[in-house]
Amino acid sequence: MVEAGQICKKIAGRERGRYCIIVKPLEGSFAEISGAIKYGMCSRRRCNIKHLIITKYKIPLKGEKQEDVEKSISESGILKRLGFLKDKKRFKLLFNKAKNQKPVKTEATPKATKKPEVKSKLETITTKPEVKSKTEETPKTTAKPETKSKK
Repeated sequence: MVEAGQICKKIAGRERGRYCIIVKPLEGSFAEISGAIKYGMCSRRRCNIKHLIITKYKIPLKGEKQEDVEKSISESGILKRLGFLKDKKRFKLLFNKAKNQKPVKTEATPKATKKPEVKSKLETITTKPEVKSKTEETPKTTAKPETKSKK
């Protein structure tokens, strides 16, 4: 039969494949289960014993509260045996995104870009050269034509 503190693995439901701990057996074929959510274990709920595979591991529980269960899990060293400590960083990122986000510092140094040069070249290409009217061109000087005189 099941006892409080036994480690189980769920085989049915939305949390199938996750580990849990039996907090207390209930009447009939049910048990109250819980786990450390930050490590990807089951959340606290009532579960049918038919949906659990009982493992060989058992830990002593300090109490029935969620805080006591999580403390018992971390102190027992079962997380290392089940392989949760390898993925600890991944679970922290998943469940504590807001805490892990750091403000990004921006540098005040201006960066040299080629965009202004390209833009000025484009402006010179696309703008049409100004056409001066004939009257505005150089003023005409009237030069007296040299006449050849016969001497």
